[in-house]
Amino acid sequence: MSGASDKAYELLKQRLVGGVYAPGAQLKEEHLARELAISRTPVRVALKRLVDDGLATADRGRGVRVAEWTEADIGETFELRGLLEGHAAELAAQRGGVALADRLDALNDEMDRAIRKGGPALPERLQEINSAFHRAVLEASGSPRLRGMLAGLIDMPIVIRSHFISTLQDKVQSLQHHRDLAAAVRAGDAELARQVMQLHLRVAAHRFKRQRSELGAARRSGDEA
Repeated sequence: MSGASDKAYELLKQRLVGGVYAPGAQLKEEHLARELAISRTPVRVALKRLVDDGLATADRGRGVRVAEWTEADIGETFELRGLLEGHAAELAAQRGGVALADRLDALNDEMDRAIRKGGPALPERLQEINSAFHRAVLEASGSPRLRGMLAGLIDMPIVIRSHFISTLQDKVQSLQHHRDLAAAVRAGDAELARQVMQLHLRVAAHRFKRQRSELGAARRSGDEA
């Protein structure tokens, strides 16, 4: 049972993050079980996990649906990350030293190689490296309170999805921000590290809103065709 539900969860998570299902679309157990060739029970377990992740919502009378993110949700998420991760970067630059800078540079080199390689697995690979980068900064901050507050924000659904809809230019720009942050850490410049992290997240917020708007316009155009 565990294997079937894990498989269903991973597959449905990829689809939700990748935008296969439109926001608000209903996820029906019976239909998904038939499509995945498994029983309804592991699908039900997988859907509950997706709801817990914030990728789907469950309401009485409406069933399980793909989560919808408003402009306010997006703005608040990135604003909170900017405030909290900016402070984390400041502390990390004071406490992380050369060891952290080396770790960040290594992750940046991995991201560079992944971008150059490209391919269908690139979004997931970038999400993995990006998460490791931001978590390395958070851990180096040495603040359990910050870790607790940021744990769920770094891998929020809207953050994960951004890797699936960003352009090559966006990916390269994001990598440069990461390199700038690593340089600030290596120099021990706490204020610069804070500014770079906040700039990085502000640009990411504007980029995601733009991409979301463009995808919405394309979907509406397709519906009208």
